[in-house]
Amino acid sequence: MVSSLSLSHHSPLGAFLFFSLFLVDTTLFYGAGVFASSTSSFTVKVIENKDEAEALLNWKSALDNHSQSLLSSWHGNSPCGFTGVSCNDYGVVAHLNLSYLGLRGTLDGLDFSRLTNVVSLELGNNSIYGSIPSSVGNLSKLNSLDLCGNELSGDIPPSIGMLESLHSLSLCANNLSGHILQEIGRLDSLLKLDLSINALTGSIPASLGNLSSLNYLYLWKNQLSGFIPISLGKLGNLIEFDISQNNISGSIPREISDLRNLKAL
Repeated sequence: MVSSLSLSHHSPLGAFLFFSLFLVDTTLFYGAGVFASSTSSFTVKVIENKDEAEALLNWKSALDNHSQSLLSSWHGNSPCGFTGVSCNDYGVVAHLNLSYLGLRGTLDGLDFSRLTNVVSLELGNNSIYGSIPSSVGNLSKLNSLDLCGNELSGDIPPSIGMLESLHSLSLCANNLSGHILQEIGRLDSLLKLDLSINALTGSIPASLGNLSSLNYLYLWKNQLSGFIPISLGKLGNLIEFDISQNNISGSIPREISDLRNLKAL
């Protein structure tokens, strides 16, 4: 008579089957989780791309007709393929390099609040006019901002002081007026500050002495007045410093001329 087979998990065969079933169940469970997570990430990426694309396309439509023709590749919901646009490893817009393209228009139609992953914004040597929108302060991850060689006017917005990740701030060769902001002294990661060839007035703020990492400071050809603040003598990493063609009074403080890394003054 054939006896029945007991599959207790204490027996070798029972233990093997129990472990195999456990692996199958675990794989199904975690596999579903990974699939759900991947799907969720993909959905978020698509939504972000669509949002970024819409912000860029809205700005394109606000530029003049010639500029729009220069950006003919800007269409659809995938901004990573747009001219001058680069994305990071996660597929979101990280770099906008549109320098020397001949674009004409304002920055008013560019919704910076929908481009918060942008690391570099390079719009130098175009024909961008109007003011710098205060919404530029939304670009919290920005390392480099280059708006040199345009036709921008008005004051530098105080929200620039919120861009604490900035390494380079170049606003040269525009028609910017008003004072150099105290708030720029908050940008303690700055390596380069170029505000030259504008119509900036008032004195050089002492707060610039807080920019301890600064290598290059260009303030030449403005309408600055007053004395050079002694606090700039704290800029131990300064290599080049140019304040020529202004209305500066007095001599260069010894604390600045004694800076050991300074090569041009």
